[in-house]
Amino acid sequence: MVLGTFAAFLLSVGVFVSPVSKAIASDDPKFGGWVFRDSLDISIPFNGLSFVSPSEGWVTGASGSILHTSDSGKTWTAQVSGTTHWLQSAAFVSPTKGWIVGNQGTILTTDDGGKTWVPQNSGVRFDLYTVTFLNPTEGFAGGFAGTLLHTTDGGATWKKVSTDTAQWIMSIFFLKSNPSNGWAVGQDGLVLVTTDGGATWSKKRNPVGKDLYGVYFSDATHGWAVGTHGIIEFSSNGGISWSIQNGMGVGPLGRGIEGDERELNDLHAITFVDDKTGYAVGVMGILLKTTDGGNHWSLIPSGTGLDLYNISFQGPGSGWIVGVGGMILHLGNS
Repeated sequence: MVLGTFAAFLLSVGVFVSPVSKAIASDDPKFGGWVFRDSLDISIPFNGLSFVSPSEGWVTGASGSILHTSDSGKTWTAQVSGTTHWLQSAAFVSPTKGWIVGNQGTILTTDDGGKTWVPQNSGVRFDLYTVTFLNPTEGFAGGFAGTLLHTTDGGATWKKVSTDTAQWIMSIFFLKSNPSNGWAVGQDGLVLVTTDGGATWSKKRNPVGKDLYGVYFSDATHGWAVGTHGIIEFSSNGGISWSIQNGMGVGPLGRGIEGDERELNDLHAITFVDDKTGYAVGVMGILLKTTDGGNHWSLIPSGTGLDLYNISFQGPGSGWIVGVGGMILHLGNS
């Protein structure tokens, strides 16, 4: 098995990256509406991203880094995490309550908006790559070797959930409108589906055995997953089966699911702002947009040639992207 660029990136903990992204983005700050936000000259990769409103949110990354903004990214404050582990993913349910997960089983929580972060006992030493919370008490975290953790008491205790797989879990997504429905994707095309709020998970057959790094569903039936070689997969039946929306020779990436070892077209995250309009980000500044539910994807300017790792929207007019070299991009009026 050949791991993708992002998987290799996850293993290289704490490596600093030259702040070239600032030079690229600040020469001409507007690229299709996306504007570079200064990240306190911190030149590390960011991949954790959680916003509770268009103005307030957190980003996390290598070397235990946490940044917070309450003014749409005009200014950022560094928060003390108490760890040097890579902090891979963040999930906030309110302006005060949130969680962060990272390498070596790290789980942190805050009740005061990140002024103080307290470690929780995950019970594992494996790297954790993704976290999501359905409400202030119930959440899930996933990571290395099929690790899936569940809490119903805000993280005071975490219990392992059976997944019947040793494949890495890279992303977990639950429907806010109906949290009975959830999905997890990962290594070698892994797709897990739950319809009972995460009590049980079933592994679905995926004929495209490429690493998947991001997943998003607009409702209980329609969803997308992205990963190695620019793969974009679509499901119209709740994740039971999948078809390629951006396969070989189709769409803006061209090479589709075939490519060199460098995995030049890897896509790392996907999100939708409604059932038709969606975005995906990836290596070398790749930023894709669809306005027809993924039938067609177009490359749009991101303003950088560096790797982008995560994207999130707080409504159609407020988007955020994070990536290599302290990269934080913002789409919005403020």
